[in-house]
Amino acid sequence: MNLSRRVKTYLGISRVFASLPGLLAKLARPLESLAQAVWLGLLDARQLNQVTWASYNRNSGFDSPAFNMEQGLWPWEREAIQRHFAGRNNILVAGAGGGREVIALARLGYEVTGFDFSPPLVSAARRHIEQTGCKARMLAAPPSAVPELSAVYDALLIGRGFYHHMPGKANRVAFLAACNKALKPEAAVILADFHTRPADAKGPRRTWSIAKFIRRLSNNKEPVELGDALGCDFHHLFTREEIADEFAAAGFRLEEFIATSFGDDSRLAHVLGTSQATTGTDSTARQPPSHADGGTH
Repeated sequence: MNLSRRVKTYLGISRVFASLPGLLAKLARPLESLAQAVWLGLLDARQLNQVTWASYNRNSGFDSPAFNMEQGLWPWEREAIQRHFAGRNNILVAGAGGGREVIALARLGYEVTGFDFSPPLVSAARRHIEQTGCKARMLAAPPSAVPELSAVYDALLIGRGFYHHMPGKANRVAFLAACNKALKPEAAVILADFHTRPADAKGPRRTWSIAKFIRRLSNNKEPVELGDALGCDFHHLFTREEIADEFAAAGFRLEEFIATSFGDDSRLAHVLGTSQATTGTDSTARQPPSHADGGTH
């Protein structure tokens, strides 16, 4: 992937902060937070996607055979799938990355189709699926869109960390609506781990204010949203109300919002939901937004 000059500059600055030793890194943290807020204002959605892609391309663990072929489902995933996908058979996995969820679900006997925006991860997933002998498909998708599908699915799993990397509520809702078009009515939906924030958190509001100011100065007309954050990648920090609103706008019904126990990060959550009739959703939702030509697992 060709990175823009601005993205290369930001990544260089980010690497400098990441290389600082412990005490110096702690002292530099306020300056790093300010720099991240400024660059959140300077970069557009396409460039933010490039930052995320670069982060995933640097982390070889996401395409490793051990992680994708041997890890299997996390305990909370196994419990949620057993409970929420009961009686379902044909599952669509969005943001399938290197194939971990696809392979684990296929081993449980489900018919599985996965897709991802990252060509290297799609290639890795296909290789892992072949090596395990699982009967599953892995497709490549345009950024923030859904590939052409020949089946209608009765369950959807949006993979861990995938959803919060999409810049812009409009992009996320269009993506969910496109997924909904591939589902049967009342299909079961699991949106896996995404970052959350308290509605009254001061840090995200400070970042938002700085980034909005920089976008006005730089004539960047794309909106920056409260909860947008930039570090080694772009991610959005959600409130429960935001997830419920985006689900409803795309024709999904949110049923449960659950804090996820994963390592030391207490700001992760996942949701269970159900698809509803797609009438009234945007008929062009399968098309990627014009400014989003990047993406990742």
